[in-house]
Amino acid sequence: MSAGKAGKRKGAILVFVLALIVFLSVLCIRLMEETVQELRHVSQYHRRDDLRVHAYSALDVAAGVLNEFKMIEGNLYEPQQGWGDPLGWSGVSPLDPTVRWSIRLVDESAKIHPANAPKKDLVSMFAQMHGGGEKRVDEDDGEPYYDAWMDWEDADDNEREEGAEDNYYEKMDPPYFTPGKKVQNFEEFRMIKGFAYDPDEPEYSGLFFAENGSETTQMKNFRSAFSFFNEGPLNINGVSSYLKRFLCGDNDSLHEEIMTGPRFGSGSEPYYTNLNDPNLAQLQSIRGIKLTTSATLFRVEVSISKGKAEFKLHAILSTDLGSGKPGQQKNTNASADKQKPRNPQNVALKYPFRILAIRENENLID
Repeated sequence: MSAGKAGKRKGAILVFVLALIVFLSVLCIRLMEETVQELRHVSQYHRRDDLRVHAYSALDVAAGVLNEFKMIEGNLYEPQQGWGDPLGWSGVSPLDPTVRWSIRLVDESAKIHPANAPKKDLVSMFAQMHGGGEKRVDEDDGEPYYDAWMDWEDADDNEREEGAEDNYYEKMDPPYFTPGKKVQNFEEFRMIKGFAYDPDEPEYSGLFFAENGSETTQMKNFRSAFSFFNEGPLNINGVSSYLKRFLCGDNDSLHEEIMTGPRFGSGSEPYYTNLNDPNLAQLQSIRGIKLTTSATLFRVEVSISKGKAEFKLHAILSTDLGSGKPGQQKNTNASADKQKPRNPQNVALKYPFRILAIRENENLID
């Protein structure tokens, strides 16, 4: 019996040892997989340094193509000139064949700065948005949104008839105060009365952001029509379909003409080159917004990828190089005095654009 018990004990120990070996083997394999995955993850960030070089190279390609068209044709009207696809036009490819890159150019001068939009036009736009795009709307429906926006920006505590000051926002959870300065980005509208959804005022809220926090169609239309960077006139050639419809007001025949293209002075080109075109003269009489036919401000969105590593670069480029300093073009923009001086290195390199904003790996710059 003693020998049998000893044999069973030895067998049990052997089974335990074998089970322990299997467990440790599985654990080691798991740890190895985690380590390999971690190394891959870390290597992606090291690889981003290489992708950053490609991203800024692509940005220079975009700037070079824009400048080439500007030098040869004198003006940049709209992407159909050829500058809308800088990589295709230049024929430049990444030195590393495993790198994939893309450039998206947006004419930022084809959008209106909110400060340049007359009150009556903003009120009218908000009324139409509130009415869901109906042609016949009550203009008074736009007043609550305009008043709340203006109260948000002004420095006083005098509440407009349908606006909101600090005493309204102090009741929020968490409470906050009006900044008393101009709106700086689109996300700021989430904080302003009426633009985000308020269950206590469902009729006059949720204009830009729905109950679940997502952007509404009206917010997307607003983004396509407004820019916090364009201080100059509106380039009619690149405006969104929504903005074209709004600019034409109730004049359906003019809208059809604008969508068709220029009537004279542009040859066979499908874009406007002459502000004296009857369509544009009629358009400017409807809204109090100054027009131009030239693109002067560009949003450049660069995407670079290699394997699972990605790098994104967003920049705003302006043809307005400032005023007063040697080697710089004269700035005819009224906001020139507010601009910071150009980087001396860019001046020395005679870089053809002023960089108004630049962000790495961020989706939003406004």
